[in-house]
Parts: sequence; structure tokens; C-alpha cells
Amino acid sequence: MYGGRLHVQRVWRRVFRLCVALLFGAFTACAQPGPQVLVEGLNQPRGMALDHAGNLYIAEAGTLDPSAEGISTPLTNYSGRVLRMAPDRSVTVAADRLPFTNYVAAGDVGPADVALVDDMLYVLTGEGYDDGLSRAILRIAPGGEPELFASILAFVQSIEPPNSLMGASALLASNPYALAVAPDGAAFYVSDGASGRVFRIDRSGQIRIFAELPGMPPLTGLAFGPDGRLYIAMLSELPLAPGNGAVYVADADGTLSIVAAGLTLPVDIAFDTAGTLYVLEFSSAANPANPYAAASGRLVRIDSAGGRSVVLDSLEYPTAMLFTPDGDLLLTLGGAFSPARTGRIVRVACAELGALPETGACS
Repeated sequence: MYGGRLHVQRVWRRVFRLCVALLFGAFTACAQPGPQVLVEGLNQPRGMALDHAGNLYIAEAGTLDPSAEGISTPLTNYSGRVLRMAPDRSVTVAADRLPFTNYVAAGDVGPADVALVDDMLYVLTGEGYDDGLSRAILRIAPGGEPELFASILAFVQSIEPPNSLMGASALLASNPYALAVAPDGAAFYVSDGASGRVFRIDRSGQIRIFAELPGMPPLTGLAFGPDGRLYIAMLSELPLAPGNGAVYVADADGTLSIVAAGLTLPVDIAFDTAGTLYVLEFSSAANPANPYAAASGRLVRIDSAGGRSVVLDSLEYPTAMLFTPDGDLLLTLGGAFSPARTGRIVRVACAELGALPETGACS
């Protein structure tokens, strides 16, 4: 029985890799060194997820209406959506008409991340003015419409002192940023870019605070490490400044400890197939008056001894990354502060990442 199950698992892994290869392998034969564009013309792409068939799901925050250019107040529309790119690179819309809000100098919010569990698509939405769809996890069955799975807004309203609400949900300190699924699939974890909190949401949609940092620093990327613990990117202690960001790890009870300090605006984290930690830095933060410098993002690798190396630099507003089963890396670029239809997804071949051969990162 166990031998048969092992054989089925091996066959399934081969099928999964074949499906993914159809999506990414075609670039290997003719690829030139450096990132290769998979899809472009996107509106501020954020989080990504792969399903077992090799479909890539991409959360697009959305874009400002052309008629609203130059207006200095927050504006909301419904241009947020989730795209599905099939193994043949055809792109379809998995979910649309999701809320998008432009906060002018502070950036844009909308669909922030995606995850797949049991063939169901889960979409995390950021801060906004739609109390039914913003600051929530939405669930979408195959061929279905988005439905509310868990309202982070409602949870925060329930725990904040009434006098802090001032009668407006928009004043609540909460801006969900990243969504991660526990290795056993029993719960979701959400980082908050406005409150310094990480939420745990069970499969019934019940929410609790899992971990929290004092001072309400913006938390961004999440990833479960090879040790089964949750790793959390802290964009920066406020005010934003070079070297003011960090990566934390959470124990099972939510106790946090620093894994890597001295980072600059870490917006996402991920582990390659060998368990090596990669950190995606959003920008150089060189000018305190305007910390979001264009084309200054970096991809940094942190080895087991804590040594750091810059893998890629001069990245244009990177917002998320995802390793494929074969060890290639996908990056979203133009994911914030970017004009309409300038976002893109690029692929960096495993061999181009420059990891040490003995790590076995490329499978």
C-alpha cells in the first residue's frame, strides 16, 4: 500500500512539473541571461500563486481612472482583478470588479495577494472604502463569483476601542498586504501593512491576532520556511529609511525574533527549493522626503550563515516573488506607483540566480 502511494506521489510530482514546464520551460532554449518577460501590460501586479495544473494567478491592484488624474483626494473604483495565465501563456480573468483605491502620495491599494486551497481561489484585498469587499479574504469557487470568506475589517472593528473609530471604518489602522497558507492547509495568515499585526484565519473564517510588533510598523511579505515556521517581512520602522527593515520569524505561539536586520524596505520574502531565504527590497529609500525611489529595488539572498549577496538590482517597483517547483523565480515589477498597463511578470531561471551548486536549488 505504501509503495503504491509513493509511486503515485512520484507520478503526480512529474505531472505537476510537466505542467509547469509548459508554462516556463519554453523560455529556456532561447533565453538570454537575466529576467525574461512572461506577461506585461498589467495594472500594478501584486501577489501570485500557482495551481497544480500550472496556471499562474496574479492579483492586480488596479489603476486610476484617466479622468481622475491630478485629483488630490483618495478615489475608489472597481478596476482590481485576478488574472489567470495558463501553461500556454493565454491570459483570462479569474475575478474582476474588485475595489481599488488611490491614496495619491501613499500609493494604491486593491487585490493584494492570492492563494489556492482545494481548488478554491482566495483573494486578499487591502485597505479601501468598500466595507463589504475591502480588507477581507474573498473566496471564489471554480466558475463562481467572489464571496466574503473573512472580514478583517469587521474583526479590527470588534477589537478596537469604540472612541478610536470616530464613526468611520476608513480610519481604522489596517491594510492587509500578504496571504500565506499554513503547510498543513489548516489556516491562513495575513500580514497587516498598517498595524504591525499578523492575523490567523482558520478554515471556518474565524480570525485572531497571531503575532504583533510594537509601534505598528508596516508588515509585508510572508513565507513558511523549511522549519515550518512563519517568516515575516517588516518594511521599516517608521519613518521609512535605508537599513530600517527586517525579517522576523514567529514561533508556534506567535513569539517573534529577528532573523535579518538592516534591510531596506523588504516587501516580500521566499525560500528556494533548497531552503535558502531571498528578500525582495522595494526601493533604496535614499531620499527621506520621497523614499520610494524608482528602479532601485533589489533581490537579496541570505545564506545559512547570514551572509548576503545582491542577486538583482535596479528593479522597478517589485512587489512580490514566487519560486516554481523547478526553482525558477517569478517577480512582479511595476507593482506600485506605476502608470496603467506598465506592470509585468518576469521569470529568472534557477541557473541565473547564482546559488551555490551544492545547495541543490535547481531540480
